[in-house]
Amino acid sequence: MRKDNKSDRVKRFAQIWSLSRADTGKTQEYMANGLGVSKKTIQNWEKGASAPDLFEGSEWFRVLGINPLPYYLAFLYPWMFDGIKPDDNDEEIEQALLFLVKNMTQVEKRQLLYLMAGRHGSPWYSLLQMFTAHCHSSLRSRVTAARTILENYEMDQVCGDLVCPDNVQPDMKMLHHAVEEGKQSVFNQLSGYTNIDISKT
Repeated sequence: MRKDNKSDRVKRFAQIWSLSRADTGKTQEYMANGLGVSKKTIQNWEKGASAPDLFEGSEWFRVLGINPLPYYLAFLYPWMFDGIKPDDNDEEIEQALLFLVKNMTQVEKRQLLYLMAGRHGSPWYSLLQMFTAHCHSSLRSRVTAARTILENYEMDQVCGDLVCPDNVQPDMKMLHHAVEEGKQSVFNQLSGYTNIDISKT
Protein backbone atom coordinates (compact mmCIF):
# COMPACT_ATOMS: atom_id res chain seq x y z
CA MET A 1 0.00 0.00 0.00
CA ARG A 2 1.54 3.31 -1.09
CA LYS A 3 1.58 6.13 1.44
CA ASP A 4 0.23 9.29 -0.09
CA ASN A 5 1.17 12.84 0.76
CA LYS A 6 -0.96 15.87 1.57
CA SER A 7 -1.09 16.93 -2.09
CA ASP A 8 -2.52 13.51 -3.03
CA ARG A 9 -5.14 13.75 -0.29
CA VAL A 10 -6.17 17.26 -1.32
CA LYS A 11 -6.58 16.08 -4.91
CA ARG A 12 -8.67 13.07 -3.86
CA PHE A 13 -10.81 15.20 -1.56
CA ALA A 14 -11.54 17.60 -4.41
CA GLN A 15 -12.51 14.61 -6.57
CA ILE A 16 -15.28 13.79 -4.10
CA TRP A 17 -17.12 16.91 -5.24
CA SER A 18 -16.34 16.84 -8.95
CA LEU A 19 -16.93 13.09 -9.37
CA SER A 20 -20.17 12.95 -7.38
CA ARG A 21 -21.54 15.94 -9.29
CA ALA A 22 -20.53 14.40 -12.63
CA ASP A 23 -22.13 11.08 -11.64
CA THR A 24 -25.49 12.81 -11.24
CA GLY A 25 -25.16 15.04 -14.30
CA LYS A 26 -25.61 18.23 -12.28
CA THR A 27 -23.92 21.50 -13.22
CA GLN A 28 -21.81 23.75 -11.03
CA GLU A 29 -24.57 26.34 -11.30
CA TYR A 30 -27.07 23.80 -9.97
CA MET A 31 -24.86 23.07 -6.97
CA ALA A 32 -24.21 26.76 -6.30
CA ASN A 33 -27.95 27.48 -6.27
CA GLY A 34 -28.73 24.45 -4.14
CA LEU A 35 -26.08 25.27 -1.54
CA GLY A 36 -26.47 29.04 -1.58
CA VAL A 37 -22.87 29.70 -2.57
CA SER A 38 -21.20 31.15 -5.64
CA LYS A 39 -20.21 29.14 -8.70
CA LYS A 40 -16.63 30.21 -7.97
CA THR A 41 -16.85 28.52 -4.57
CA ILE A 42 -17.95 25.28 -6.25
CA GLN A 43 -15.07 25.58 -8.72
CA ASN A 44 -12.60 26.11 -5.86
CA TRP A 45 -13.88 23.03 -4.02
CA GLU A 46 -13.58 20.91 -7.14
CA LYS A 47 -10.04 22.19 -7.83
CA GLY A 48 -8.92 21.72 -4.22
CA ALA A 49 -8.25 25.43 -3.74
CA SER A 50 -10.65 25.38 -0.78
CA ALA A 51 -12.99 22.85 0.82
CA PRO A 52 -16.52 22.78 2.22
CA ASP A 53 -17.01 22.51 5.95
CA LEU A 54 -18.72 19.48 7.49
CA PHE A 55 -22.23 20.90 7.10
CA GLU A 56 -21.65 22.02 3.52
CA GLY A 57 -20.20 18.62 2.66
CA SER A 58 -23.29 16.90 4.04
CA GLU A 59 -25.58 19.30 2.19
CA TRP A 60 -23.65 18.65 -1.05
CA PHE A 61 -24.87 15.07 -1.14
CA ARG A 62 -28.36 16.03 -0.02
CA VAL A 63 -28.61 18.44 -2.96
CA LEU A 64 -27.32 15.74 -5.33
CA GLY A 65 -29.63 13.13 -3.79
CA ILE A 66 -26.98 10.42 -3.45
CA ASN A 67 -25.30 8.34 -0.77
CA PRO A 68 -21.98 9.92 0.28
CA LEU A 69 -20.43 6.74 1.71
CA PRO A 70 -18.89 5.35 -1.52
CA TYR A 71 -17.16 8.68 -2.20
CA TYR A 72 -15.79 9.06 1.32
CA LEU A 73 -14.59 5.44 1.38
CA ALA A 74 -12.75 6.02 -1.90
CA PHE A 75 -11.13 9.12 -0.38
CA LEU A 76 -10.09 7.46 2.87
CA TYR A 77 -9.12 4.04 1.48
CA PRO A 78 -8.42 4.47 -2.25
CA TRP A 79 -6.48 1.20 -2.46
CA MET A 80 -9.63 -0.64 -1.38
CA PHE A 81 -12.68 1.36 -2.53
CA ASP A 82 -11.65 3.60 -5.41
CA GLY A 83 -13.81 2.30 -8.22
CA ILE A 84 -14.45 -1.14 -6.72
CA LYS A 85 -16.43 -3.27 -9.17
CA PRO A 86 -18.16 -6.66 -9.06
CA ASP A 87 -15.57 -8.11 -11.44
CA ASP A 88 -12.62 -7.20 -9.18
CA ASN A 89 -10.65 -10.21 -8.00
CA ASP A 90 -11.96 -12.27 -5.10
CA GLU A 91 -9.23 -11.14 -2.71
CA GLU A 92 -10.04 -7.44 -3.23
CA ILE A 93 -13.77 -8.04 -2.77
CA GLU A 94 -13.19 -10.05 0.40
CA GLN A 95 -10.81 -7.44 1.82
CA ALA A 96 -13.32 -4.63 1.23
CA LEU A 97 -16.23 -6.60 2.67
CA LEU A 98 -14.31 -7.65 5.79
CA PHE A 99 -13.23 -4.05 6.33
CA LEU A 100 -16.84 -2.84 6.21
CA VAL A 101 -18.08 -5.56 8.55
CA LYS A 102 -15.25 -4.91 11.00
CA ASN A 103 -16.18 -1.23 11.15
CA MET A 104 -19.91 -1.76 11.67
CA THR A 105 -21.45 -0.87 15.02
CA GLN A 106 -22.32 -3.77 17.30
CA VAL A 107 -26.03 -3.25 16.58
CA GLU A 108 -25.39 -3.35 12.82
CA LYS A 109 -23.41 -6.58 13.23
CA ARG A 110 -26.28 -8.13 15.19
CA GLN A 111 -28.77 -7.02 12.53
CA LEU A 112 -26.61 -8.49 9.76
CA LEU A 113 -26.25 -11.76 11.64
CA TYR A 114 -30.04 -11.86 12.16
CA LEU A 115 -30.57 -11.41 8.41
CA MET A 116 -28.07 -14.15 7.60
CA ALA A 117 -28.73 -16.69 10.36
CA GLY A 118 -31.91 -15.66 12.18
CA ARG A 119 -34.92 -17.94 12.46
CA HIS A 120 -37.16 -15.61 10.46
CA GLY A 121 -37.97 -18.20 7.79
CA SER A 122 -36.22 -16.63 4.77
CA PRO A 123 -32.94 -18.04 3.42
CA TRP A 124 -30.12 -15.50 3.38
CA TYR A 125 -29.33 -16.09 -0.29
CA SER A 126 -32.96 -15.29 -1.17
CA LEU A 127 -32.86 -12.10 0.90
CA LEU A 128 -29.61 -11.14 -0.81
CA GLN A 129 -31.21 -11.48 -4.26
CA MET A 130 -34.18 -9.41 -3.10
CA PHE A 131 -31.92 -6.65 -1.73
CA THR A 132 -29.88 -6.64 -4.93
CA ALA A 133 -33.00 -6.34 -7.11
CA HIS A 134 -34.35 -3.67 -4.76
CA CYS A 135 -31.20 -1.54 -5.15
CA HIS A 136 -31.42 -1.79 -8.95
CA SER A 137 -35.01 -0.50 -8.92
CA SER A 138 -35.92 3.17 -9.31
CA LEU A 139 -35.93 5.32 -6.19
CA ARG A 140 -39.71 5.68 -6.45
CA SER A 141 -40.09 1.90 -6.43
CA ARG A 142 -37.69 1.59 -3.48
CA VAL A 143 -39.55 4.23 -1.46
CA THR A 144 -42.90 2.55 -2.17
CA ALA A 145 -41.54 -0.84 -1.06
CA ALA A 146 -39.91 0.66 2.04
CA ARG A 147 -43.11 2.42 3.08
CA THR A 148 -45.06 -0.84 2.73
CA ILE A 149 -42.48 -2.70 4.83
CA LEU A 150 -42.50 0.03 7.48
CA GLU A 151 -46.30 0.05 7.75
CA ASN A 152 -46.50 -3.77 7.82
CA TYR A 153 -43.91 -3.87 10.60
CA GLU A 154 -45.81 -1.29 12.67
CA MET A 155 -49.14 -3.11 12.24
CA ASP A 156 -47.59 -6.50 13.08
CA GLN A 157 -45.91 -4.97 16.11
CA VAL A 158 -49.19 -3.57 17.44
CA CYS A 159 -51.03 -6.84 16.71
CA GLY A 160 -48.28 -8.95 18.30
CA ASP A 161 -47.52 -10.75 15.03
CA LEU A 162 -43.80 -9.96 14.65
CA VAL A 163 -41.49 -12.84 13.77
CA CYS A 164 -38.68 -13.25 16.34
CA PRO A 165 -39.89 -10.35 18.53
CA ASP A 166 -37.10 -10.99 21.04
CA ASN A 167 -34.36 -10.58 18.43
CA VAL A 168 -32.72 -7.34 17.23
CA GLN A 169 -35.26 -4.86 15.82
CA PRO A 170 -34.95 -2.11 13.19
CA ASP A 171 -34.26 1.51 14.10
CA MET A 172 -37.73 2.86 13.39
CA LYS A 173 -36.76 6.51 13.71
CA MET A 174 -34.06 5.95 11.08
CA LEU A 175 -36.44 4.01 8.84
CA HIS A 176 -39.13 6.71 8.99
CA HIS A 177 -36.50 9.33 8.20
CA ALA A 178 -35.14 7.30 5.28
CA VAL A 179 -38.61 6.89 3.74
CA GLU A 180 -39.31 10.61 4.02
CA GLU A 181 -35.90 11.59 2.63
CA GLY A 182 -36.38 9.16 -0.24
CA LYS A 183 -39.85 10.53 -0.94
CA GLN A 184 -38.57 14.10 -1.05
CA SER A 185 -35.80 13.05 -3.44
CA VAL A 186 -38.41 11.47 -5.74
CA PHE A 187 -40.39 14.72 -5.68
CA ASN A 188 -37.17 16.58 -6.57
CA GLN A 189 -36.48 14.09 -9.41
CA LEU A 190 -33.28 12.81 -7.80
CA SER A 191 -32.04 9.22 -8.05
CA GLY A 192 -31.05 8.78 -4.39
CA TYR A 193 -31.01 10.36 -0.96
CA THR A 194 -28.83 10.84 2.10
CA ASN A 195 -29.69 9.63 5.57
CA ILE A 196 -27.86 10.40 8.79
CA ASP A 197 -27.84 8.51 12.09
CA ILE A 198 -30.62 10.32 13.91
CA SER A 199 -31.18 7.58 16.49
CA LYS A 200 -29.75 9.74 19.26
CA THR A 201 -31.32 13.06 18.21
